[in-house]
Amino acid sequence: MNRSYLVGFVPLFLITSAQSVAADWDQAHNDLSAFLGVQSNTNLFNTAMQRQSDQSGTAGIRWDWLGLFEGYGLQLPLQINRQQYRDSSDLAQTLYQLQPELRLFLTQQTDLSLQATLRKDQHLAGDSAAEFLSAAERALIAKQTGAQAALSFGRAPDIQNLRVTLGTDRRQQDVQEQRYSTLDSDFAEAQYSHKLNENVALVLDVARRQEQQNQLSTDLTQYGGGLAVQWTGQQFFRLTGGRFSRSYAADQLAKVTGSYWQLENVWQFDQRWQLQLQSGRNSVLSYATGSVSQLDTRHAASMRWQYDQSHQFSIELSQLTSRLDQDDYHRTRDALGAGWRWQWAQQWQSLVQLSQVRQRQQQQLNRDRVELMAEVSWSW
Repeated sequence: MNRSYLVGFVPLFLITSAQSVAADWDQAHNDLSAFLGVQSNTNLFNTAMQRQSDQSGTAGIRWDWLGLFEGYGLQLPLQINRQQYRDSSDLAQTLYQLQPELRLFLTQQTDLSLQATLRKDQHLAGDSAAEFLSAAERALIAKQTGAQAALSFGRAPDIQNLRVTLGTDRRQQDVQEQRYSTLDSDFAEAQYSHKLNENVALVLDVARRQEQQNQLSTDLTQYGGGLAVQWTGQQFFRLTGGRFSRSYAADQLAKVTGSYWQLENVWQFDQRWQLQLQSGRNSVLSYATGSVSQLDTRHAASMRWQYDQSHQFSIELSQLTSRLDQDDYHRTRDALGAGWRWQWAQQWQSLVQLSQVRQRQQQQLNRDRVELMAEVSWSW
């Protein structure tokens, strides 16, 4: 139960900010499952008036294969699913996500990770990635391709560690088969940690991103640092923060500066109970065509209860506040969710989730919706 906390204290907190598929590179596996789910939504497009409810069904497969060889490992996680709506047949889509990773174990102190991303998602108008769409536009199809390379090395990895990441990310959004926006990013990041004593590590990070939103170029630079602390064998705390600066090509738009931070506290009370607190602020590209960038601030708290080997219950409360840099727009999104996962046979598992989302925006009526989702999966 506590292995993820006790192994690799400093590398753990370096990797938490990396966008990668979680994997245990000490053990090969080949997991394949098929799933079938239904979902009911009380406000499909998250509107304040003329609410539309609908039910949808989804079916698909998940495959996660990891092979370990002499000097390297390869992981192939894949998900494909088909989603259909009862009253909105035009929203039916086949979605996918593939994120292969090759990890080269160069020495005991050094490894190189090469990762690619290929995915297709659908976001309904009013979702967090499509909040600027009108209900008449209905849905946004988002396609993403990307690649990144990360080199991790240290003179003594348990005491001193450096991770350097280079990558590229391409996203495009289409509405009713017409291009809505494109978001492109090339980035370089460096994270360094040094263990000051048995329980405290110093963390430093620097990032540089060259980005484009609908052909308008912008450069983001951020630098900062913080601490990773192991208070007890059951609790970990990590806080990093600093300054960011976003400029635009040929000074077409005013320069934006501010602060960013990332906080995480994981507390394993015992074998059954776990509490996780998170908070963060970042400057990101905006999905709004009227603004190139926005400042997102997110707070979240989640509790997990492992009742026994078969039943796991969870609850999460989160808040996301978005402020556009080039437009007078300020939106707060509150979400409350609860879930129950039941392993009722060796190969069979079910999941039930209930969530409520409320959106508050200046000079507009509040919007809210309730979603109920149930899924059954079979693995072999």
